[in-house]
Amino acid sequence: MAVNYDDDRFQQVENEKQEQLNQYNQTYDNLMAEREDLTNQQQGLVEQWQQTQNENLDKQFQFQQDLINQQKAETEKAYEKEAKSAYTDYQKEVDRYGVSREQQVANGLGNTGYSESSKVSMYNTYQNRLATAKESMDKAYLEFDNAIREAQLTNDVTKAENALTALQQKLQISLEAFNYKDTATQNKLNWQQQINSDYYNRYQNVLDQINYENEQAEAIRQYNEQMALQREQLEYQKEQDRIAQQQWEKEYALAKQQANSGGNGGNGNDLTEGLNLDSLSAEEFSKLYSTYNWSNHQIKELFRWANGGYGKKSERQQDTNLIIDSVENGLKNKTMTEDEATIILYALGIK
Repeated sequence: MAVNYDDDRFQQVENEKQEQLNQYNQTYDNLMAEREDLTNQQQGLVEQWQQTQNENLDKQFQFQQDLINQQKAETEKAYEKEAKSAYTDYQKEVDRYGVSREQQVANGLGNTGYSESSKVSMYNTYQNRLATAKESMDKAYLEFDNAIREAQLTNDVTKAENALTALQQKLQISLEAFNYKDTATQNKLNWQQQINSDYYNRYQNVLDQINYENEQAEAIRQYNEQMALQREQLEYQKEQDRIAQQQWEKEYALAKQQANSGGNGGNGNDLTEGLNLDSLSAEEFSKLYSTYNWSNHQIKELFRWANGGYGKKSERQQDTNLIIDSVENGLKNKTMTEDEATIILYALGIK
């Protein structure tokens, strides 16, 4: 019998399998979404760390720059103070020589080179003090500018190092996320394969069950068919037995009519001469009805009739005579074998 693949049990297995796959796929998708959120959060924290570090660096640099600028301002004030002081000293010296002008004239030095050389000397001293102060200020400015550039360079280098550190952390986070996703994907494939395998086995079990049911149905069908055939054969045999019984009854009626009309009444003892059935017990002798290979149904029924008086003379002598006549007619017409005749007569008690 062909398998009905539209059976609801097949569809039930398929539906349950799809439900399992959908549930696992949903779980996997949720895990991937959670992992993506975690990765984004970690990346954001790294960027926040880098931004905070850079802001702190900028603040530190600004603080250093403010300190240096303050020092520059102090240096500039010191220069201005030195310049004013030099100028004041220069003026004092010049005025001092101005007040003593009359004295110089009185002393005869008014038109000499002494007064002019003194002014030149004082002026040179003033200029030297200004130059020295300016040189000190310029040198300090240069050192201050170098300090600012160095601080800026240090700041830039540290920012670069922070950027590199952040990049390394992001790469590590990305690698961990990739490994997690790769492992989860492999697990997903393994679970899908396991689910498919499990439900394939369940599908095969349903198929085996349906095949078994088909085999049982076929066996029942064949059994019913065989039983129906046996019933037909039994009915046929019953009909044949009925016909044979009718035929025997006719023969019996004919034999009985012949006996009543004075037919041959010999006892047929000569038929058993030289034969011996004494070795058979009564039980074994009775089984001959069903076990012996009788020539036909009439002879078999004649034996059953005769076996009713086994071991003693029949109380109905007329039936005995009819049986003996039937045996003689059977031997004469060759419708009965001598063994069958011997057995029947032995059943009557004729040995």
